[in-house]
Amino acid sequence: MPDKKTLIRWLLFTVYFVTVFMVFLLLLFPFDRVRTKLESEVRLRTPVELSVARISPRFFNRFVLSDVVVSAKGGKVLFESPSVRTTVSLFSALRGRLSLDMKGQSYGGVLLVKTRQGPGRQNLLVDADGLDIGSYAMLKDFGLKLSGKLGGNFEMTGDVGKGRLWLKGLTSRELKIKGFSIPDLDFEQCWLEAELKGDRLTIKKMELDGKELKVRCLGDLVLRDRGTLNLSVKLKPSERLATEQAGIFSLLTNKDADGFYQFSLGGTVSDPLPRL
Repeated sequence: MPDKKTLIRWLLFTVYFVTVFMVFLLLLFPFDRVRTKLESEVRLRTPVELSVARISPRFFNRFVLSDVVVSAKGGKVLFESPSVRTTVSLFSALRGRLSLDMKGQSYGGVLLVKTRQGPGRQNLLVDADGLDIGSYAMLKDFGLKLSGKLGGNFEMTGDVGKGRLWLKGLTSRELKIKGFSIPDLDFEQCWLEAELKGDRLTIKKMELDGKELKVRCLGDLVLRDRGTLNLSVKLKPSERLATEQAGIFSLLTNKDADGFYQFSLGGTVSDPLPRL
């Protein structure tokens, strides 16, 4: 049986070998090939394109993705971040399952994405905090002049999901709906609670609270271009706004005891039809 000094020497040699091996693995690992493979897999398996400028190692299961851009097939940018810290669970990988955590700075806030995959089961969690919607280019492309801070979370298992979102300091400027000009609006607080099953989104709670206008909404819609729309909407204007927009509110004849005007939205997502 080897003596104590020999055991310590063997242990030190083992630690040295493992350390050198890990250093060489990090230095020589083909990250460019991994980046190319990641981009091609996203392109083949999803309706979006992924672009990553560089993958840099931080530890043997931690990486930083630099200049990440997710775009539609036509080139319209859907999401971008200067850097995304990524952690891969080695224990799950050894079992043939994907477990991935990604966290990055984006649009002035922080976005966290966690995904877990197992036999016949997929789980996705998205958590956002303090995202500046005014800096989101896609809203500007649609001609929407909005600003405010967005946060909340959304969790999805298979094709079923639920989430809660909040908005602080939401402002809308020069908005037009079907050719009608909407007055500039400011909302201090906004909340949304919704559930998703397949392509059907059910709004459990939607509240927008401002000094000039309060909005409540419930119902469901099918998330397709010609998907059906079935929403119940309630509006409560301030006295000043009701007087200023008397022509619009005179069309709404259904008013409850709390001062909310009520109407419904039917038709389709691409062609909504108000029912007064």
